[in-house]
Amino acid sequence: PAWHGAQNELIYMNSLKMKISVILGVSQMIVGLLLRFANAIHNNSPVDWFFECVPMMLFMVCFFGFMDYMILYKWVTPMPNPPSIINSLIAMAMWGEDSNPMLGAELPRILMAVSMLAVPFMLIPKPLIRLWQHNKEVAARSSRGHGGMGGGSGRHAPVIDEEACPLGLEEDEGEQFEFGELVIHQVIETIEYVLGTVSHTASYLRLWALSLAHQQLSTVFFGMTLLSGMTAPFPLNVLSLYFCFMIWFGITLAILLGMDVLECFLHVLRLHWVEFQSKFYKAEGHAFEPYCHRTLLVKEE
Repeated sequence: PAWHGAQNELIYMNSLKMKISVILGVSQMIVGLLLRFANAIHNNSPVDWFFECVPMMLFMVCFFGFMDYMILYKWVTPMPNPPSIINSLIAMAMWGEDSNPMLGAELPRILMAVSMLAVPFMLIPKPLIRLWQHNKEVAARSSRGHGGMGGGSGRHAPVIDEEACPLGLEEDEGEQFEFGELVIHQVIETIEYVLGTVSHTASYLRLWALSLAHQQLSTVFFGMTLLSGMTAPFPLNVLSLYFCFMIWFGITLAILLGMDVLECFLHVLRLHWVEFQSKFYKAEGHAFEPYCHRTLLVKEE
């Protein structure tokens, strides 16, 4: 590559890898939000679709998607005085004046306003709609109950055997709707998403750190083994290169292909579990019950 061996190679690679890691991180989080849309469709929940998925996507795209767009635009567009993306984002978030705007002064403010309006849409409507749906269901049940009593028409109300009542009915009647608990849950989820999106985007910078560390280790190991053997005088360089290659190959297998790959795997696994799956995965499945003969026999008795 053109930057190999240049004096500013490390500075250039730092900037390039940092921006690539941010682009990959925002792209993966957007894919996680798309899976959240799919969950809302699967659960047939228009409330989650319109008042969770849509504002979350708007918040993500209008701020962090715009940041990725500025990175790509700055790469492909030659400018005499290229602006600083960090300064532009700070001015956008603080509603300040950008001394050197990349795409004008109005567009960042519009996108920031949309991002801020998305937060109350994540916070307020869902608990109120759930409360309205609950009150509607309670009113429908009470109207059905009064209608089944027969009034004064001479009919008798059906006698219900409590022992023969299905367990499902008892569980449904025992469940209580807690509006305050729902509001607290929605507040926590909204705050966690807004602040978590910022921290998750910064967390993807670990890809930049891992790539930079791998590059520098490779350069150091190559310079201390193979390169030192190549620079030896002619009669000695053949023999020294043979032994230097053995040392370089052993270090490469032990550190770069062993320890470093394991470290990268652990970091990437953490990014998938926390940053990616937190956008759609809620772990609301069934508790694991190991197979046990004694439990089956007790149930049969």
